[in-house]
Amino acid sequence: MSYQGVRPQGRKLLDVVFFSLALILSGVAAGLSSAHQSQVESAVRATALYPFLLLHRLAAERGQIERRVEGLLAERDSLTELLLRYRDRTAPVEEESSAQALSALPAGSVAPAVVYPGRPHVGNPDLFVLSGPDFRGREFPVGVVTGIGLVGVVRAAHGRGGRGEFWSHPDFRVSVLAEGEGVSGVVRPLRADGGQPVLLLEGAPFQADIPPGTLLVTTGIAGVYPPGVPVGHIREPAEPEAGWMKRYFVEPSVRPEEVRDVFVWTRPELPAGVEADTASAPTESGAAPTDTASARR
Repeated sequence: MSYQGVRPQGRKLLDVVFFSLALILSGVAAGLSSAHQSQVESAVRATALYPFLLLHRLAAERGQIERRVEGLLAERDSLTELLLRYRDRTAPVEEESSAQALSALPAGSVAPAVVYPGRPHVGNPDLFVLSGPDFRGREFPVGVVTGIGLVGVVRAAHGRGGRGEFWSHPDFRVSVLAEGEGVSGVVRPLRADGGQPVLLLEGAPFQADIPPGTLLVTTGIAGVYPPGVPVGHIREPAEPEAGWMKRYFVEPSVRPEEVRDVFVWTRPELPAGVEADTASAPTESGAAPTDTASARR
C-alpha cells in the first residue's frame, strides 16, 4: 500500500542511480577535449534532444509567421489607402496657360520584390540587393516602398535584380510635404553616435510651426517616388538652419532592419507631348536632376 506524499523505497534507489550516473557522465564529459565535446553535443542534439529542439523551432517559426501575417494585413490596409490617395491625386489637370486640358495622368504601377540587406557589400547596413522584377534595361533611380512607408531607392541592376540604398544611406534625399500644414522640405538621414538612424527635415520656412506627430509624405515631384508615400512623423524641432530655415527630427515610418517584402514603383508614362519638369524640383535620393548619367548610383 502506498500513501500520498510517501515514495516507495525502490523509487528512491532508482533516483540515486540516475543521479550517480549523471555525475559520472558529467565528469567524463568535462575530461573530454573540445573536439570530442562537440561530437558528443552533436550526437545528443541529434538523438535525445531532437524532439524538444524540433518543437522549439516549430513554435518559434509559428510565432514569426503569425507576426508576419499581422504585418502583411496592416501593409495591405495601408497600401489600399495609399492607392486610393493616388487615384484622388490623378484627377484631370488643367493648365491656365493652355486652353487644352490634359488627360488624367496614370498613377504608375508597383511590383512585389524581396530585400536582402547588407549586400552586395557584406556588412554595410545601408545597402541592399533586390530580387523580383527584372531591372535590366530600366531607367534609374527606382523608388522602393511598402504599404507603411518609404524604404529606399534602387540605383542599378544587379544580375536579374537590383542593388540600392535604404533611406539610412548618407546620400539619400527625398522631398516631402507635411500633411495638413502645407509645408514642404527635403528629408535626409541623420545617424547619431551609437544610436539608430533617424531622419532630419530641412528647408521648412522659419514662420511655419509643424506640430509633433505630423505625417510627412513624398511629394512625387521628382518622379523617383509616387506622391503620398509616408516617410515619417515629426518628432521635435532641431536647431534652425542658418537662422532663417527650420529643421525637425523625424521618426521614420519604416526601419531597414524590419523590411523584407517590398514594392518597386514604376513611374507612369506621360502622354505624348508632355514632359516631366524636374529641373526645379528638390533633389531626391542624392541624384542630381540635371545629370542623371553622372550622378552617383
